[in-house]
Amino acid sequence: MRRLIRLFIYVMLFWGAGGLSAQSTAVLDTLTNRLTLLVQLSQSGSYEQAQVEAETFRAFLKQHQLPITPISLTLLSGIYRANQDDRSATRLLADAELSARKDPNPVNKAALLKVIVEECRKWDLPDQALTCQQLLAVAQDSIEARESRRSTSDMRRQLDSLTALRRLDAGAERNYVRIDKERLWLLVGAAGLIFIALLYANFRTNERWRKLLEKKELEWDIMRSNLQYEAEMKRNADFVETTSVAAPLSAVTLTSPDPYTMYHGPKPEAIALLIEPNRQVVLYLKSLLSDRFQIETANTFTEGLQLANDLMPDLVVCDALLNGKSGIEVARQIKLSERTNHIPVVLLTDKFGNEGKLDALRAGADAWFTRPVIDDEFDASVQRLLDARKVKHEQFNRYMHLYFTENRITIEEPFLSNTMQMIEHNLADPDFMADDIARKMQLTKTHYVKKLKVLTGKEPVQLIREMRLEKAKVLLEKRAGTPQAISELVGFSSPGTFALAFKEYFGENTLLLYAQTPNRLI
Repeated sequence: MRRLIRLFIYVMLFWGAGGLSAQSTAVLDTLTNRLTLLVQLSQSGSYEQAQVEAETFRAFLKQHQLPITPISLTLLSGIYRANQDDRSATRLLADAELSARKDPNPVNKAALLKVIVEECRKWDLPDQALTCQQLLAVAQDSIEARESRRSTSDMRRQLDSLTALRRLDAGAERNYVRIDKERLWLLVGAAGLIFIALLYANFRTNERWRKLLEKKELEWDIMRSNLQYEAEMKRNADFVETTSVAAPLSAVTLTSPDPYTMYHGPKPEAIALLIEPNRQVVLYLKSLLSDRFQIETANTFTEGLQLANDLMPDLVVCDALLNGKSGIEVARQIKLSERTNHIPVVLLTDKFGNEGKLDALRAGADAWFTRPVIDDEFDASVQRLLDARKVKHEQFNRYMHLYFTENRITIEEPFLSNTMQMIEHNLADPDFMADDIARKMQLTKTHYVKKLKVLTGKEPVQLIREMRLEKAKVLLEKRAGTPQAISELVGFSSPGTFALAFKEYFGENTLLLYAQTPNRLI
């Protein structure tokens, strides 16, 4: 960013001061550094320090007899305005007007005078603004006159070029052979007849050769088929006994089961994170969860939080004690983080009854178990957590269907509420993607997609598309516009794509839905 600012300042300095290129490199670098410092102080709000640097900057300009550029005038005026320094601003505008009067280049003078007029109006200096406006009109007239002279000169140059070309053409025409129009048409007609005759002769020749090639190819195909048939019959006669013996063995080999698919099955997509320092407990929990989850393990407080943030697992099982530290704090951090608060957490504790329940409530855990864990109860609890996720998906579908209606219901999850609002505000943008939402929520695209899939069961592209269609249906029912206009309002690139998507999602035709109104006469 700093490099871009310096480059922009260099360009403005060269544009605003034609004689600046003759100055030494040291003066130019000093001027650039001072202007960059003023920009940084203004952006950071340090206007008092900026006032001091502004006076130094103006003294530097006077010392080296450098002109005031429009960008520096705007910047200095803004600093004086922030400090409410009318006197310095008046002197600045007077110096800028004097610099504009001395500038021989009408283009640069007009640019500077335009900024001076604007700043005089901001500082309520009507007399000076009127004077500068008059100077600006004179400068603009000079620019127009110069452009007019340049245009006239260009037109004269083009006219001279056309005259020279005309003379060359007239000299070249003397070398051409003149032919009467009737004779020319006769020659063109004769050439056309000759060309057609040649085309017809070529066509007849190609047709004759094509028939000969087809005849030869047919003969070759017949010979090839006979040779293949004879070879096949000979091969069958030679190996008939070998084939009959090997067939049962091959059949047994082909039908043998795959031991991996027989004992292992497909690899699960869901991930379970076990934050447990005890190796035996980890192995026992793996045996209970490996059929439904990919298992990741962590032994320490820090490692558990890091893996939870990086992997965003579908289930976290955490011990209440982690090498002397509290595992309850790990579960609490997972539930407090906006990135991981949707992950179900199961807490393992050595306390019974209300004490164990109190640990779970303190951690914000979704379930808790007292060690040793009973496999049937643990499986049932994990399955309830997975089923609760499906119930949330159904609730979200109902929320989405009613989102654009008068019967809209509320949702307690801020992540989903913010996502729906962002999609609603950008429905008309066909280029709106999940990257924009993830960036605004300060999440990576991978983490955002995974969290949305867990909470809704939908990919971002699917959710955006369904939201567009739900909004379109409400607009069609209200007859808010034609189907083509509504397709543009909800961000579809073409009415045909919109009609196909609407038919696939709702099972209805957009035109029929648009035509169906309670008061429509048949």
